[in-house]
Amino acid sequence: MNVKRKRFLFLGISLLVMAALVLAGCGGAKPSSSENDNNNGENKSAGGSSEVIEMNVGNWQPSTHHYVYNVLEPWKKYVEEKTNGRIKVNLYHGGTLGAAKSAWEDVKGGVYDVGLVVTTYYYDSELFPYTIGNLPFAFPDSVTAAKVVSKIGEKYAKDAFKDVVLMGVTSTDPYDLFSTKPVRKVEDLKNAKLRVQGKSDSEMIKSFGATPVSISVNETYEALQKGTIDMTFYTPIGAVGTKYYEVAPYVTKMGVSVTPMIAVMNKGFYDKLPDDLKKMFDEDFNKKLIDLYNESYTKELEKSYQELEKHVQGKGEIITLTPEELKEFKKHAKVQWDKWAEDANKKGYNGQEMIDEFKKLIQEEGLELPF
Repeated sequence: MNVKRKRFLFLGISLLVMAALVLAGCGGAKPSSSENDNNNGENKSAGGSSEVIEMNVGNWQPSTHHYVYNVLEPWKKYVEEKTNGRIKVNLYHGGTLGAAKSAWEDVKGGVYDVGLVVTTYYYDSELFPYTIGNLPFAFPDSVTAAKVVSKIGEKYAKDAFKDVVLMGVTSTDPYDLFSTKPVRKVEDLKNAKLRVQGKSDSEMIKSFGATPVSISVNETYEALQKGTIDMTFYTPIGAVGTKYYEVAPYVTKMGVSVTPMIAVMNKGFYDKLPDDLKKMFDEDFNKKLIDLYNESYTKELEKSYQELEKHVQGKGEIITLTPEELKEFKKHAKVQWDKWAEDANKKGYNGQEMIDEFKKLIQEEGLELPF
């Protein structure tokens, strides 16, 4: 064999050896399927994939709010543990992924995967039937409100959920009045600028002699601070977290209304879940989330008044109305019920039928109608 052929053969062998080493190195970076199964088996549930799915949850309330420590953090832990880590829940607080007023669009559009929608912001949308739950003086507590409004939604708003999955209905506790000045009589509201969430309570506020101002919950503190508004109806539990007492230290206990809310999941996100995880949401996780919201409102209510009493001391007052004073406020509520039925007719619903159904469901819960 001549020198040239020897060199050529040596070069060829060297190249083959190098190629074999490279391939061996690549093979070492990726274990076999059996090794991979053994390494990641602890992340699997029976019949499921080992893929970790990240789920983004948007919360427009601040990180100090009871939604965080009573609802979202426990739910995150519950979901992650039940799925053996196959779902990783990312929580975003303080409206970092979107404000309360855009939650419906944000979840539908996939800005985040799970969110809570304030239905009263969507009076002129397919969510209109849910706004019946915001009618003044209908409910004394959040749990009954959620139960009744859920039934109304099932009957009249089932076509609304094409781009989202309805996880369930919850509700705030009844709203009190947080004001920069004391309010004991209807006359005390005359010419005041009073925040509204939407059209669902504006007629009653005008009947009080006040001016309704539409402002998102995220903007309310600053609006009270700057004098853009003089007062707002808000849940006493929520007001502890948002610290409205700092800028509106007069709290009139009125229980004027609740705000129905729906927890929703982006349908695209849901559709891509493995079947076993879909089943876990359908049969367990969705209900767990709603139960946590309802439980939070129930257990926080008494504590919230104690907190408010402590914070307004020396700066404001917790005002309890007499039955006669409260009755005067309730007289102005009927105009809002009538307006809601009128608006329902304009939107193609049978407004009177819906009001009658609503009243029937309220009475079936053992409650009295406000008028």
